[in-house]
Amino acid sequence: MKQKTIMYSLVTIAVLFIIYQINVSLALGLDTFVINLFPRKKLPSEFAAYKNLSEVKKFGNHDVSLFQKGAEYCYTFQILEIANDKIMVKVITKSEPYDHGGGNTGDNYSNTLFKMDSFGKVLDTINFKTSSSDQSEFGEIVLLNKQIVNKALLYYQTWPANGNKTKKAFIPVNKDLSWSAEKLSKYYYDTIVPNCIYLESFYAWRDDSIPYKKRESIIYYANNHWYVVYGASEDIYNNARDLSSEQHKKINDENVFHTIPNDKIKVRYYQKLEYISNMAGQTQSNSPYTYYYWDGIAYVNIPFEKDTLKFKKEDIFLDDYSNKEKSIYSTTKDNWTEMENAVNKKYSYYSNPNLKFTLISEDKSKNLYIIRKTK
Repeated sequence: MKQKTIMYSLVTIAVLFIIYQINVSLALGLDTFVINLFPRKKLPSEFAAYKNLSEVKKFGNHDVSLFQKGAEYCYTFQILEIANDKIMVKVITKSEPYDHGGGNTGDNYSNTLFKMDSFGKVLDTINFKTSSSDQSEFGEIVLLNKQIVNKALLYYQTWPANGNKTKKAFIPVNKDLSWSAEKLSKYYYDTIVPNCIYLESFYAWRDDSIPYKKRESIIYYANNHWYVVYGASEDIYNNARDLSSEQHKKINDENVFHTIPNDKIKVRYYQKLEYISNMAGQTQSNSPYTYYYWDGIAYVNIPFEKDTLKFKKEDIFLDDYSNKEKSIYSTTKDNWTEMENAVNKKYSYYSNPNLKFTLISEDKSKNLYIIRKTK
């Protein structure tokens, strides 16, 4: 009797397991379920030594070290060239949430700028705060033209170029609002438009001395100085806004930290781990359809002169579907290129022939690494 009970229990477990697997296969797609039952191709031995980027410490005549540990709030890095043999790197070192009530919530950030020489040595630093709110007491700081510019609080610092940390005020023009419309228009079109390097419309809401209806203003940079022109007419205000975009004169952050050039990063091998299907929702122009892709590991090479940085990147997707080829079992060159581009976008990179180091960051960990030549 006891033996029959055990046998009955085993059969019940087996049946339940089969039912469970059928449900899983129906949920995931029978085709993907079957494909995932088959063993994967063995990883070629030449890629067995590849590590995650965070684990690579040395390759050839290059050392790899962590320059800035990533964090959830450190979503981006910024690099500016300030001389042939010097750069400036901005990192967010701390984040503090704020809640002013009424749904007015966000984060304030502590920023550090590092000035570095051609060997990657930090020469000097400067700190400032920013916020996710465009109405915070910290204003709005942008880094451009080898300067730190607060275009909301109307000051700038030339520290990146000459080490001077003094906050210099924008030069005010027509602060007493005494200019006639004709004089202001002539100044704008004859002096500002032909000579300005940067230009933006500006609303002076922080200055209580400016009447509410006279706060439309403009800010611009020319002749090595920053200016704020008060009391702009609606036409001038709108023209400055449009012109700054059309002529690429907006006061925005500069950044030479970009994705790795396609000729500098190569996926040498893709290890398929799991076959996945997803249902795309119906839209007005398309019916629902199922698309298929692989989740796997990309094995990546980046050349550094005579050396090669080798590492692996997990959670990389390779599409197994295209409009040209409907078969779920086919892969195309276009799909491979798309996968390589996806790998490329997960890293940012800066290299300069005048420097003895390279900077590279990874989007998932948000770590910033410095790669130095040892010889």
